[in-house]
Amino acid sequence: MSNDLAKETIATIEQALEEKQSTAINEIIQIIQELAAKAFSISVPELSQLIGRDPTITEKVISASNTIGFNPNGAPILTITEAIHTVGFEKIRNLAISILLVENAGHRLNSYEHREMAAMSVCSGLMAQKLIDKLPGKLDPELVFVCASLRNYGKLLMTTFLIDKYREARALAKRLEDDDEAFRQVFGLTPLRLGQILLQSTTLPTPIMVSLKSVPREVLAKAVEKTDEQVLVVSEMSVRLCETSFDESIDPDRFNKAIRDVLQKFEKSFPVDLETINQALIDIDTDMQIFNRAVGMSDMSSPSSHKIRARVNGESLPKRPENTPAKTKSSPIPSAKISEEEKEIQAEEKHENAVRKISEVKEPGSSVNLEEIYTTVVTAIQAGLDLESCMIFLKEDFDDTNYSARYGQGLLFKKIRNRPLISTRNKDVFSISIARKEDILIQDINAGKIKSVIPEWISIFSDTNSFIVLPIAVENNVFAIILGTISSGESIELGRKDLKRLKQLRAHLAELKELVDDQTVTVAKR
Repeated sequence: MSNDLAKETIATIEQALEEKQSTAINEIIQIIQELAAKAFSISVPELSQLIGRDPTITEKVISASNTIGFNPNGAPILTITEAIHTVGFEKIRNLAISILLVENAGHRLNSYEHREMAAMSVCSGLMAQKLIDKLPGKLDPELVFVCASLRNYGKLLMTTFLIDKYREARALAKRLEDDDEAFRQVFGLTPLRLGQILLQSTTLPTPIMVSLKSVPREVLAKAVEKTDEQVLVVSEMSVRLCETSFDESIDPDRFNKAIRDVLQKFEKSFPVDLETINQALIDIDTDMQIFNRAVGMSDMSSPSSHKIRARVNGESLPKRPENTPAKTKSSPIPSAKISEEEKEIQAEEKHENAVRKISEVKEPGSSVNLEEIYTTVVTAIQAGLDLESCMIFLKEDFDDTNYSARYGQGLLFKKIRNRPLISTRNKDVFSISIARKEDILIQDINAGKIKSVIPEWISIFSDTNSFIVLPIAVENNVFAIILGTISSGESIELGRKDLKRLKQLRAHLAELKELVDDQTVTVAKR
């Protein structure tokens, strides 16, 4: 019966993949399969072409590549090829996988279990990278990332195409206290075996295929010295540690004991102490912030970030939601046109909300969430000027001549997020605005000689027709730049009330910046 069940499970998933019942998971699986299968043979041009064929993924990979975590030297990266040469071939490969998984982990249309499994895949890979320093010899951190993350591949498929049966298996596992047996009874095979079978057709390199096997008892009973055994053990340990970290039934008081129980199972093959794991969780939390920022997701919307942050802080995990079917997209309901008077009322409300939020955190000793503040300001300006895109560029810590779009809304922002596109070294409208500390409004980028000072990326990434540049300075130093854009042949128009609101918001932001620099208020950790 188990054999028949296994065949049925495999056939169902293969058919779903062939019919592309889930565009998102097909995209992830296709990239994972192709990148993993060619992990040691794919060329730079091939990798560039593979990632670059999807503009959305390309933008996010480039965005993350420009962060200090991947690009500490701060050399501007504008293409996948540049990213590969600057950051490294294997890192960009795994960055593409991470971003695809993180994006799926935050997508509200996916089931909670699928989002959790996508997040766990990334965290397992990151955990493996943190642990290999404890092993003798020198393992490739990019190899162990792929191996550890792919050990969750079977569950990723189950939570995508067979979610009800997956929930049934989880419930049975609690009663039997045996996960593998529960999945065999419901699916006919374990998730690990399912992933191994379906990845065989991708002709994965031997080191990766070996890492997808179960860990033999004899391997756990000795110190591992062979490379393939080390990769297998560290991958399995990383998955188990992340499963424990994600387990809502383990309260903060019992968490360290639960981690020790996992470590005890590997103490002969791979001894690791509790302090190492706790530090690894802190590092993973930082890494996930980079990925979340790249895909435009708040940390609280990410199952991994929310849970890892709670573990780091010794807090209870958020409760698992009730089992409900994954949401499906519905046709958007066209919004009724609103009058100019109603627009003005809404603009004023959003402006007052932004001013109130900034004022609340300016009291001495307050803690300020800069992401929340800047996002609120962007929302107010976007509503007030009826903009398509609005964003705030902040000066880079590692290079004070560059500014990157850190917070914002709209299509243009999504495409250029985290890219250091504004620089005082350039001779364009932005450097002019920074040098003079003056606002600049371009109502038509094609008018007269204006086009000569418009940076090329404006046209590359958008159909912008009109835009406004608003520098924000403290003591003659421009620390931030607001950019608002509109397309479709329209022009940005500024009324007296608009000018007043913009002046007030920037004055508040400048004052807040001074308070942060003087440490009168502190920046809350994300």
